[in-house]
Amino acid sequence: MALPDMTRKPPLLVTGVPRSGTTWLARSLASSPGTAMPGREPMNPRGRQLALGGTVQGWVRLDSLDRRQARILRRIYRGMEPRALSRYGIRQYAALTPWTRIIVKDPFALLSLPAIVAATGAEPVLLYRHPAAVLVSYRRMGWTADIDEIAALGAHLPDRRDEVTDMAAFWSYCNTSALDGLSQLGGGTVVSHEDLVRGGPLALAALMHHLGLDGSVLANAPTSEHVRREGLHDFRRSPEDVLGGWRALLSDREIAELEARTEPTSRRLAARRLRLPDAAALPSAGSEIS
Repeated sequence: MALPDMTRKPPLLVTGVPRSGTTWLARSLASSPGTAMPGREPMNPRGRQLALGGTVQGWVRLDSLDRRQARILRRIYRGMEPRALSRYGIRQYAALTPWTRIIVKDPFALLSLPAIVAATGAEPVLLYRHPAAVLVSYRRMGWTADIDEIAALGAHLPDRRDEVTDMAAFWSYCNTSALDGLSQLGGGTVVSHEDLVRGGPLALAALMHHLGLDGSVLANAPTSEHVRREGLHDFRRSPEDVLGGWRALLSDREIAELEARTEPTSRRLAARRLRLPDAAALPSAGSEIS
């Protein structure tokens, strides 16, 4: 029997372009007492992810969900779907208790925020990262931007096709779509990856407070306990490496072109983002976030 919605605070949906730090942020938020995080991404069609119950085959932009899709998402966002569990989850055993707040991480939700919120009541958190940093991470993984899939959804192909222009078009389309979705909803939170890293635990605690979470016990924030350093996620890098290490792996021309092509979307994101404390500006600045 489904638990009444009134017994829970709204679930949190952490989303963003893949390789923007959504896993790290969701796991960090799930360090708050009274939360639980299933590990899988509900709308991700790749590998062993859920693909919205097998109903999607790639990037999709859903204006509404059919009954099966809505039922699957409600179960996941209530912590009632065993197929959503994975090694990246946090306190998954507690998800069924009515006082536990569920945190879901799903980059593929970017394009369908109004439909997902209508079905689940989730509170969206959009995390964005510099497009050049995302490109470097894609290269490390051997990935390429899914430009053809989003072109089928209406995105414009770049005038010249290469890794840089494809990433610029992909990053801009995904973040613009997410911002449009948040505007339609009249809510949600936009967070800069750089602001979080610069601000360290102080910024993370401020974000948690903004979202109605307890950020006072950040000593329990997730580490790389079950994650290999060279695997999909590496939570052990220093803040300096996270913030600027990618610059050494791209040419000045590549960075300049990425910034020029994504500038309109970057401006919208920066204007909409939540302002967080900057620990790097303090005399005794220190950061443990990586």
